[in-house]
Amino acid sequence: MSVQVLALLVCAGLMHSSWNLLSKEGKDRQVFIWLAICSACLIFFFPFLLFYQPVPLHVWPLIALSAALEAAYYLLLGAAYRYGDLSLVYPLARGSAPLFVTIIALTVLGERLSLVGGLGILLIVAGIYVIHLRAFAWQELTAPLRRLREPAALLAVLCGLSIAGYSTVDKVGLLSTAPLPYIYCVFVLSALYLLPYMLLARQAAVRAEWQAHAPRIILAAILALLSYLLVLLALRQTEVSYIASARELSVVFAAVMGTVLLHESFGRQKLIGSLLIFFGILCIALQP
Repeated sequence: MSVQVLALLVCAGLMHSSWNLLSKEGKDRQVFIWLAICSACLIFFFPFLLFYQPVPLHVWPLIALSAALEAAYYLLLGAAYRYGDLSLVYPLARGSAPLFVTIIALTVLGERLSLVGGLGILLIVAGIYVIHLRAFAWQELTAPLRRLREPAALLAVLCGLSIAGYSTVDKVGLLSTAPLPYIYCVFVLSALYLLPYMLLARQAAVRAEWQAHAPRIILAAILALLSYLLVLLALRQTEVSYIASARELSVVFAAVMGTVLLHESFGRQKLIGSLLIFFGILCIALQP
């Protein structure tokens, strides 16, 4: 992996963790994220027109599929948090995504991983899992896996599968089109897919969230689109299995921000998990 790609992912990770930190202050995270997507579509409309490049006809089904998987991810994540807490949902959702991406990339896209690169992916997955554990007791270590039959755990794994799905689709779509028009169209379609649900079932929550957190939503919108744009730029230059894993650096940034800004504890689990993610990304960075 080149220094340029690694720099893109570091910047994307900082932006991603920042807008997620902003969303934690929202009353309803699902509504907050949808409003951020809608805001991003409005804010970046003129840059989209200015830098627009024609999107080939065969790419539009990929954009529609990626947007559908993104929308599904937001709904699944919100549903998972209604059934279970963060310590169960997050490690399964974010930890399973790089594994699913790797499997799909190897079997469908024909990518090949080196031994060191594969080790890096496994270290990152392990780090994500560890960083969200409550303790190193055996019962805590295996709790998310033992609860896989519960609704929250199943929804979390489906979240990971949806992340893997849109990451792989994006890799294919970017072979034929520029990143900015691609991601803008994905955001617009994602917002439209969720529009009926938000207007029919969440109208009061939408109004309340905007009134309470409009400045945060606008800032999150800018950071969300820019962070994903940087990821797409990186995707054009290296394997999706490496990108999907290395972008989880945002988990470490989020843990540090939570400790510094929200005064959350930074215990042994976060320290060891962060080190595992760091060494995993170091392994991936060593790839040509």
